[in-house]
Amino acid sequence: MSAAWILVTNDDGVDSPALPPLLQALAPLLPVRAVVPAAECSWTAKVMSRFRQVEVVARPDIGADVWSASGYPADCANLGVHSLFASRPALVVSGVNLGNNAGLAYFLSSGTVGAALEGALAGVPALAVSVQLGDRDYARWRGQRQLNPGVAALLAAAADVAAQIAAEVLAGGLPADADLLNVNLPASLGPTTPRRFATVTRTAYGPYFAPAGAEGAFGYHFSGLHVPSGDQGGDVATLSRGEVAITAVRLALAASPTAGERARFERG
Repeated sequence: MSAAWILVTNDDGVDSPALPPLLQALAPLLPVRAVVPAAECSWTAKVMSRFRQVEVVARPDIGADVWSASGYPADCANLGVHSLFASRPALVVSGVNLGNNAGLAYFLSSGTVGAALEGALAGVPALAVSVQLGDRDYARWRGQRQLNPGVAALLAAAADVAAQIAAEVLAGGLPADADLLNVNLPASLGPTTPRRFATVTRTAYGPYFAPAGAEGAFGYHFSGLHVPSGDQGGDVATLSRGEVAITAVRLALAASPTAGERARFERG
């Protein structure tokens, strides 16, 4: 029997400053291999490269068992689970994402979550881990690809929590009926930060595009997140209280129609 190991991927790319501390934090648990996008692939959900080749390159400059791929996060997870190695991983850890993925709108859009979904579809326990950044920290990372002082310590703390939760999954499995965990860490994360199970808050966003340049051209212009009030058990509220939000996600998407609804829609 092949020795167990952990697959790491992300959507921030091979140059993510969150990747080295995560690899270091997971290493005491099991051997770790990372397959990550060659460039940032945020907001790509579970898109995959069906109509183009994906090139995989060893990246010893990042780590001995790190590869970059010219595709998307879900490509990386699929390659790591099925194609690149002689055995399947015991666990997929996607992240640590720079920015939170709390709420339904971000959950469904996130490449970090998309890679974890790909692992779950393959029957491998999976974690998607994201850390909230302060507005100035996030703006500097997005604009200059640089970190403000103090963010490195936050990323190290995030990696440690990710490793602790990974250890729990390796030892006892995912929660009953769960296919993956979506973990969101607050910007105030510390050794004593509370951790809570939370539901996915039903968030939404409005216009995503605005006219840009030539006639008929539109560019990214995010109008903001719409968050319902009163959902104190959701991941958004949990994160806003400075707590770690852990969501046990079950990929059972079908609703249960009532007898009256069956009469309305069914035939024959």
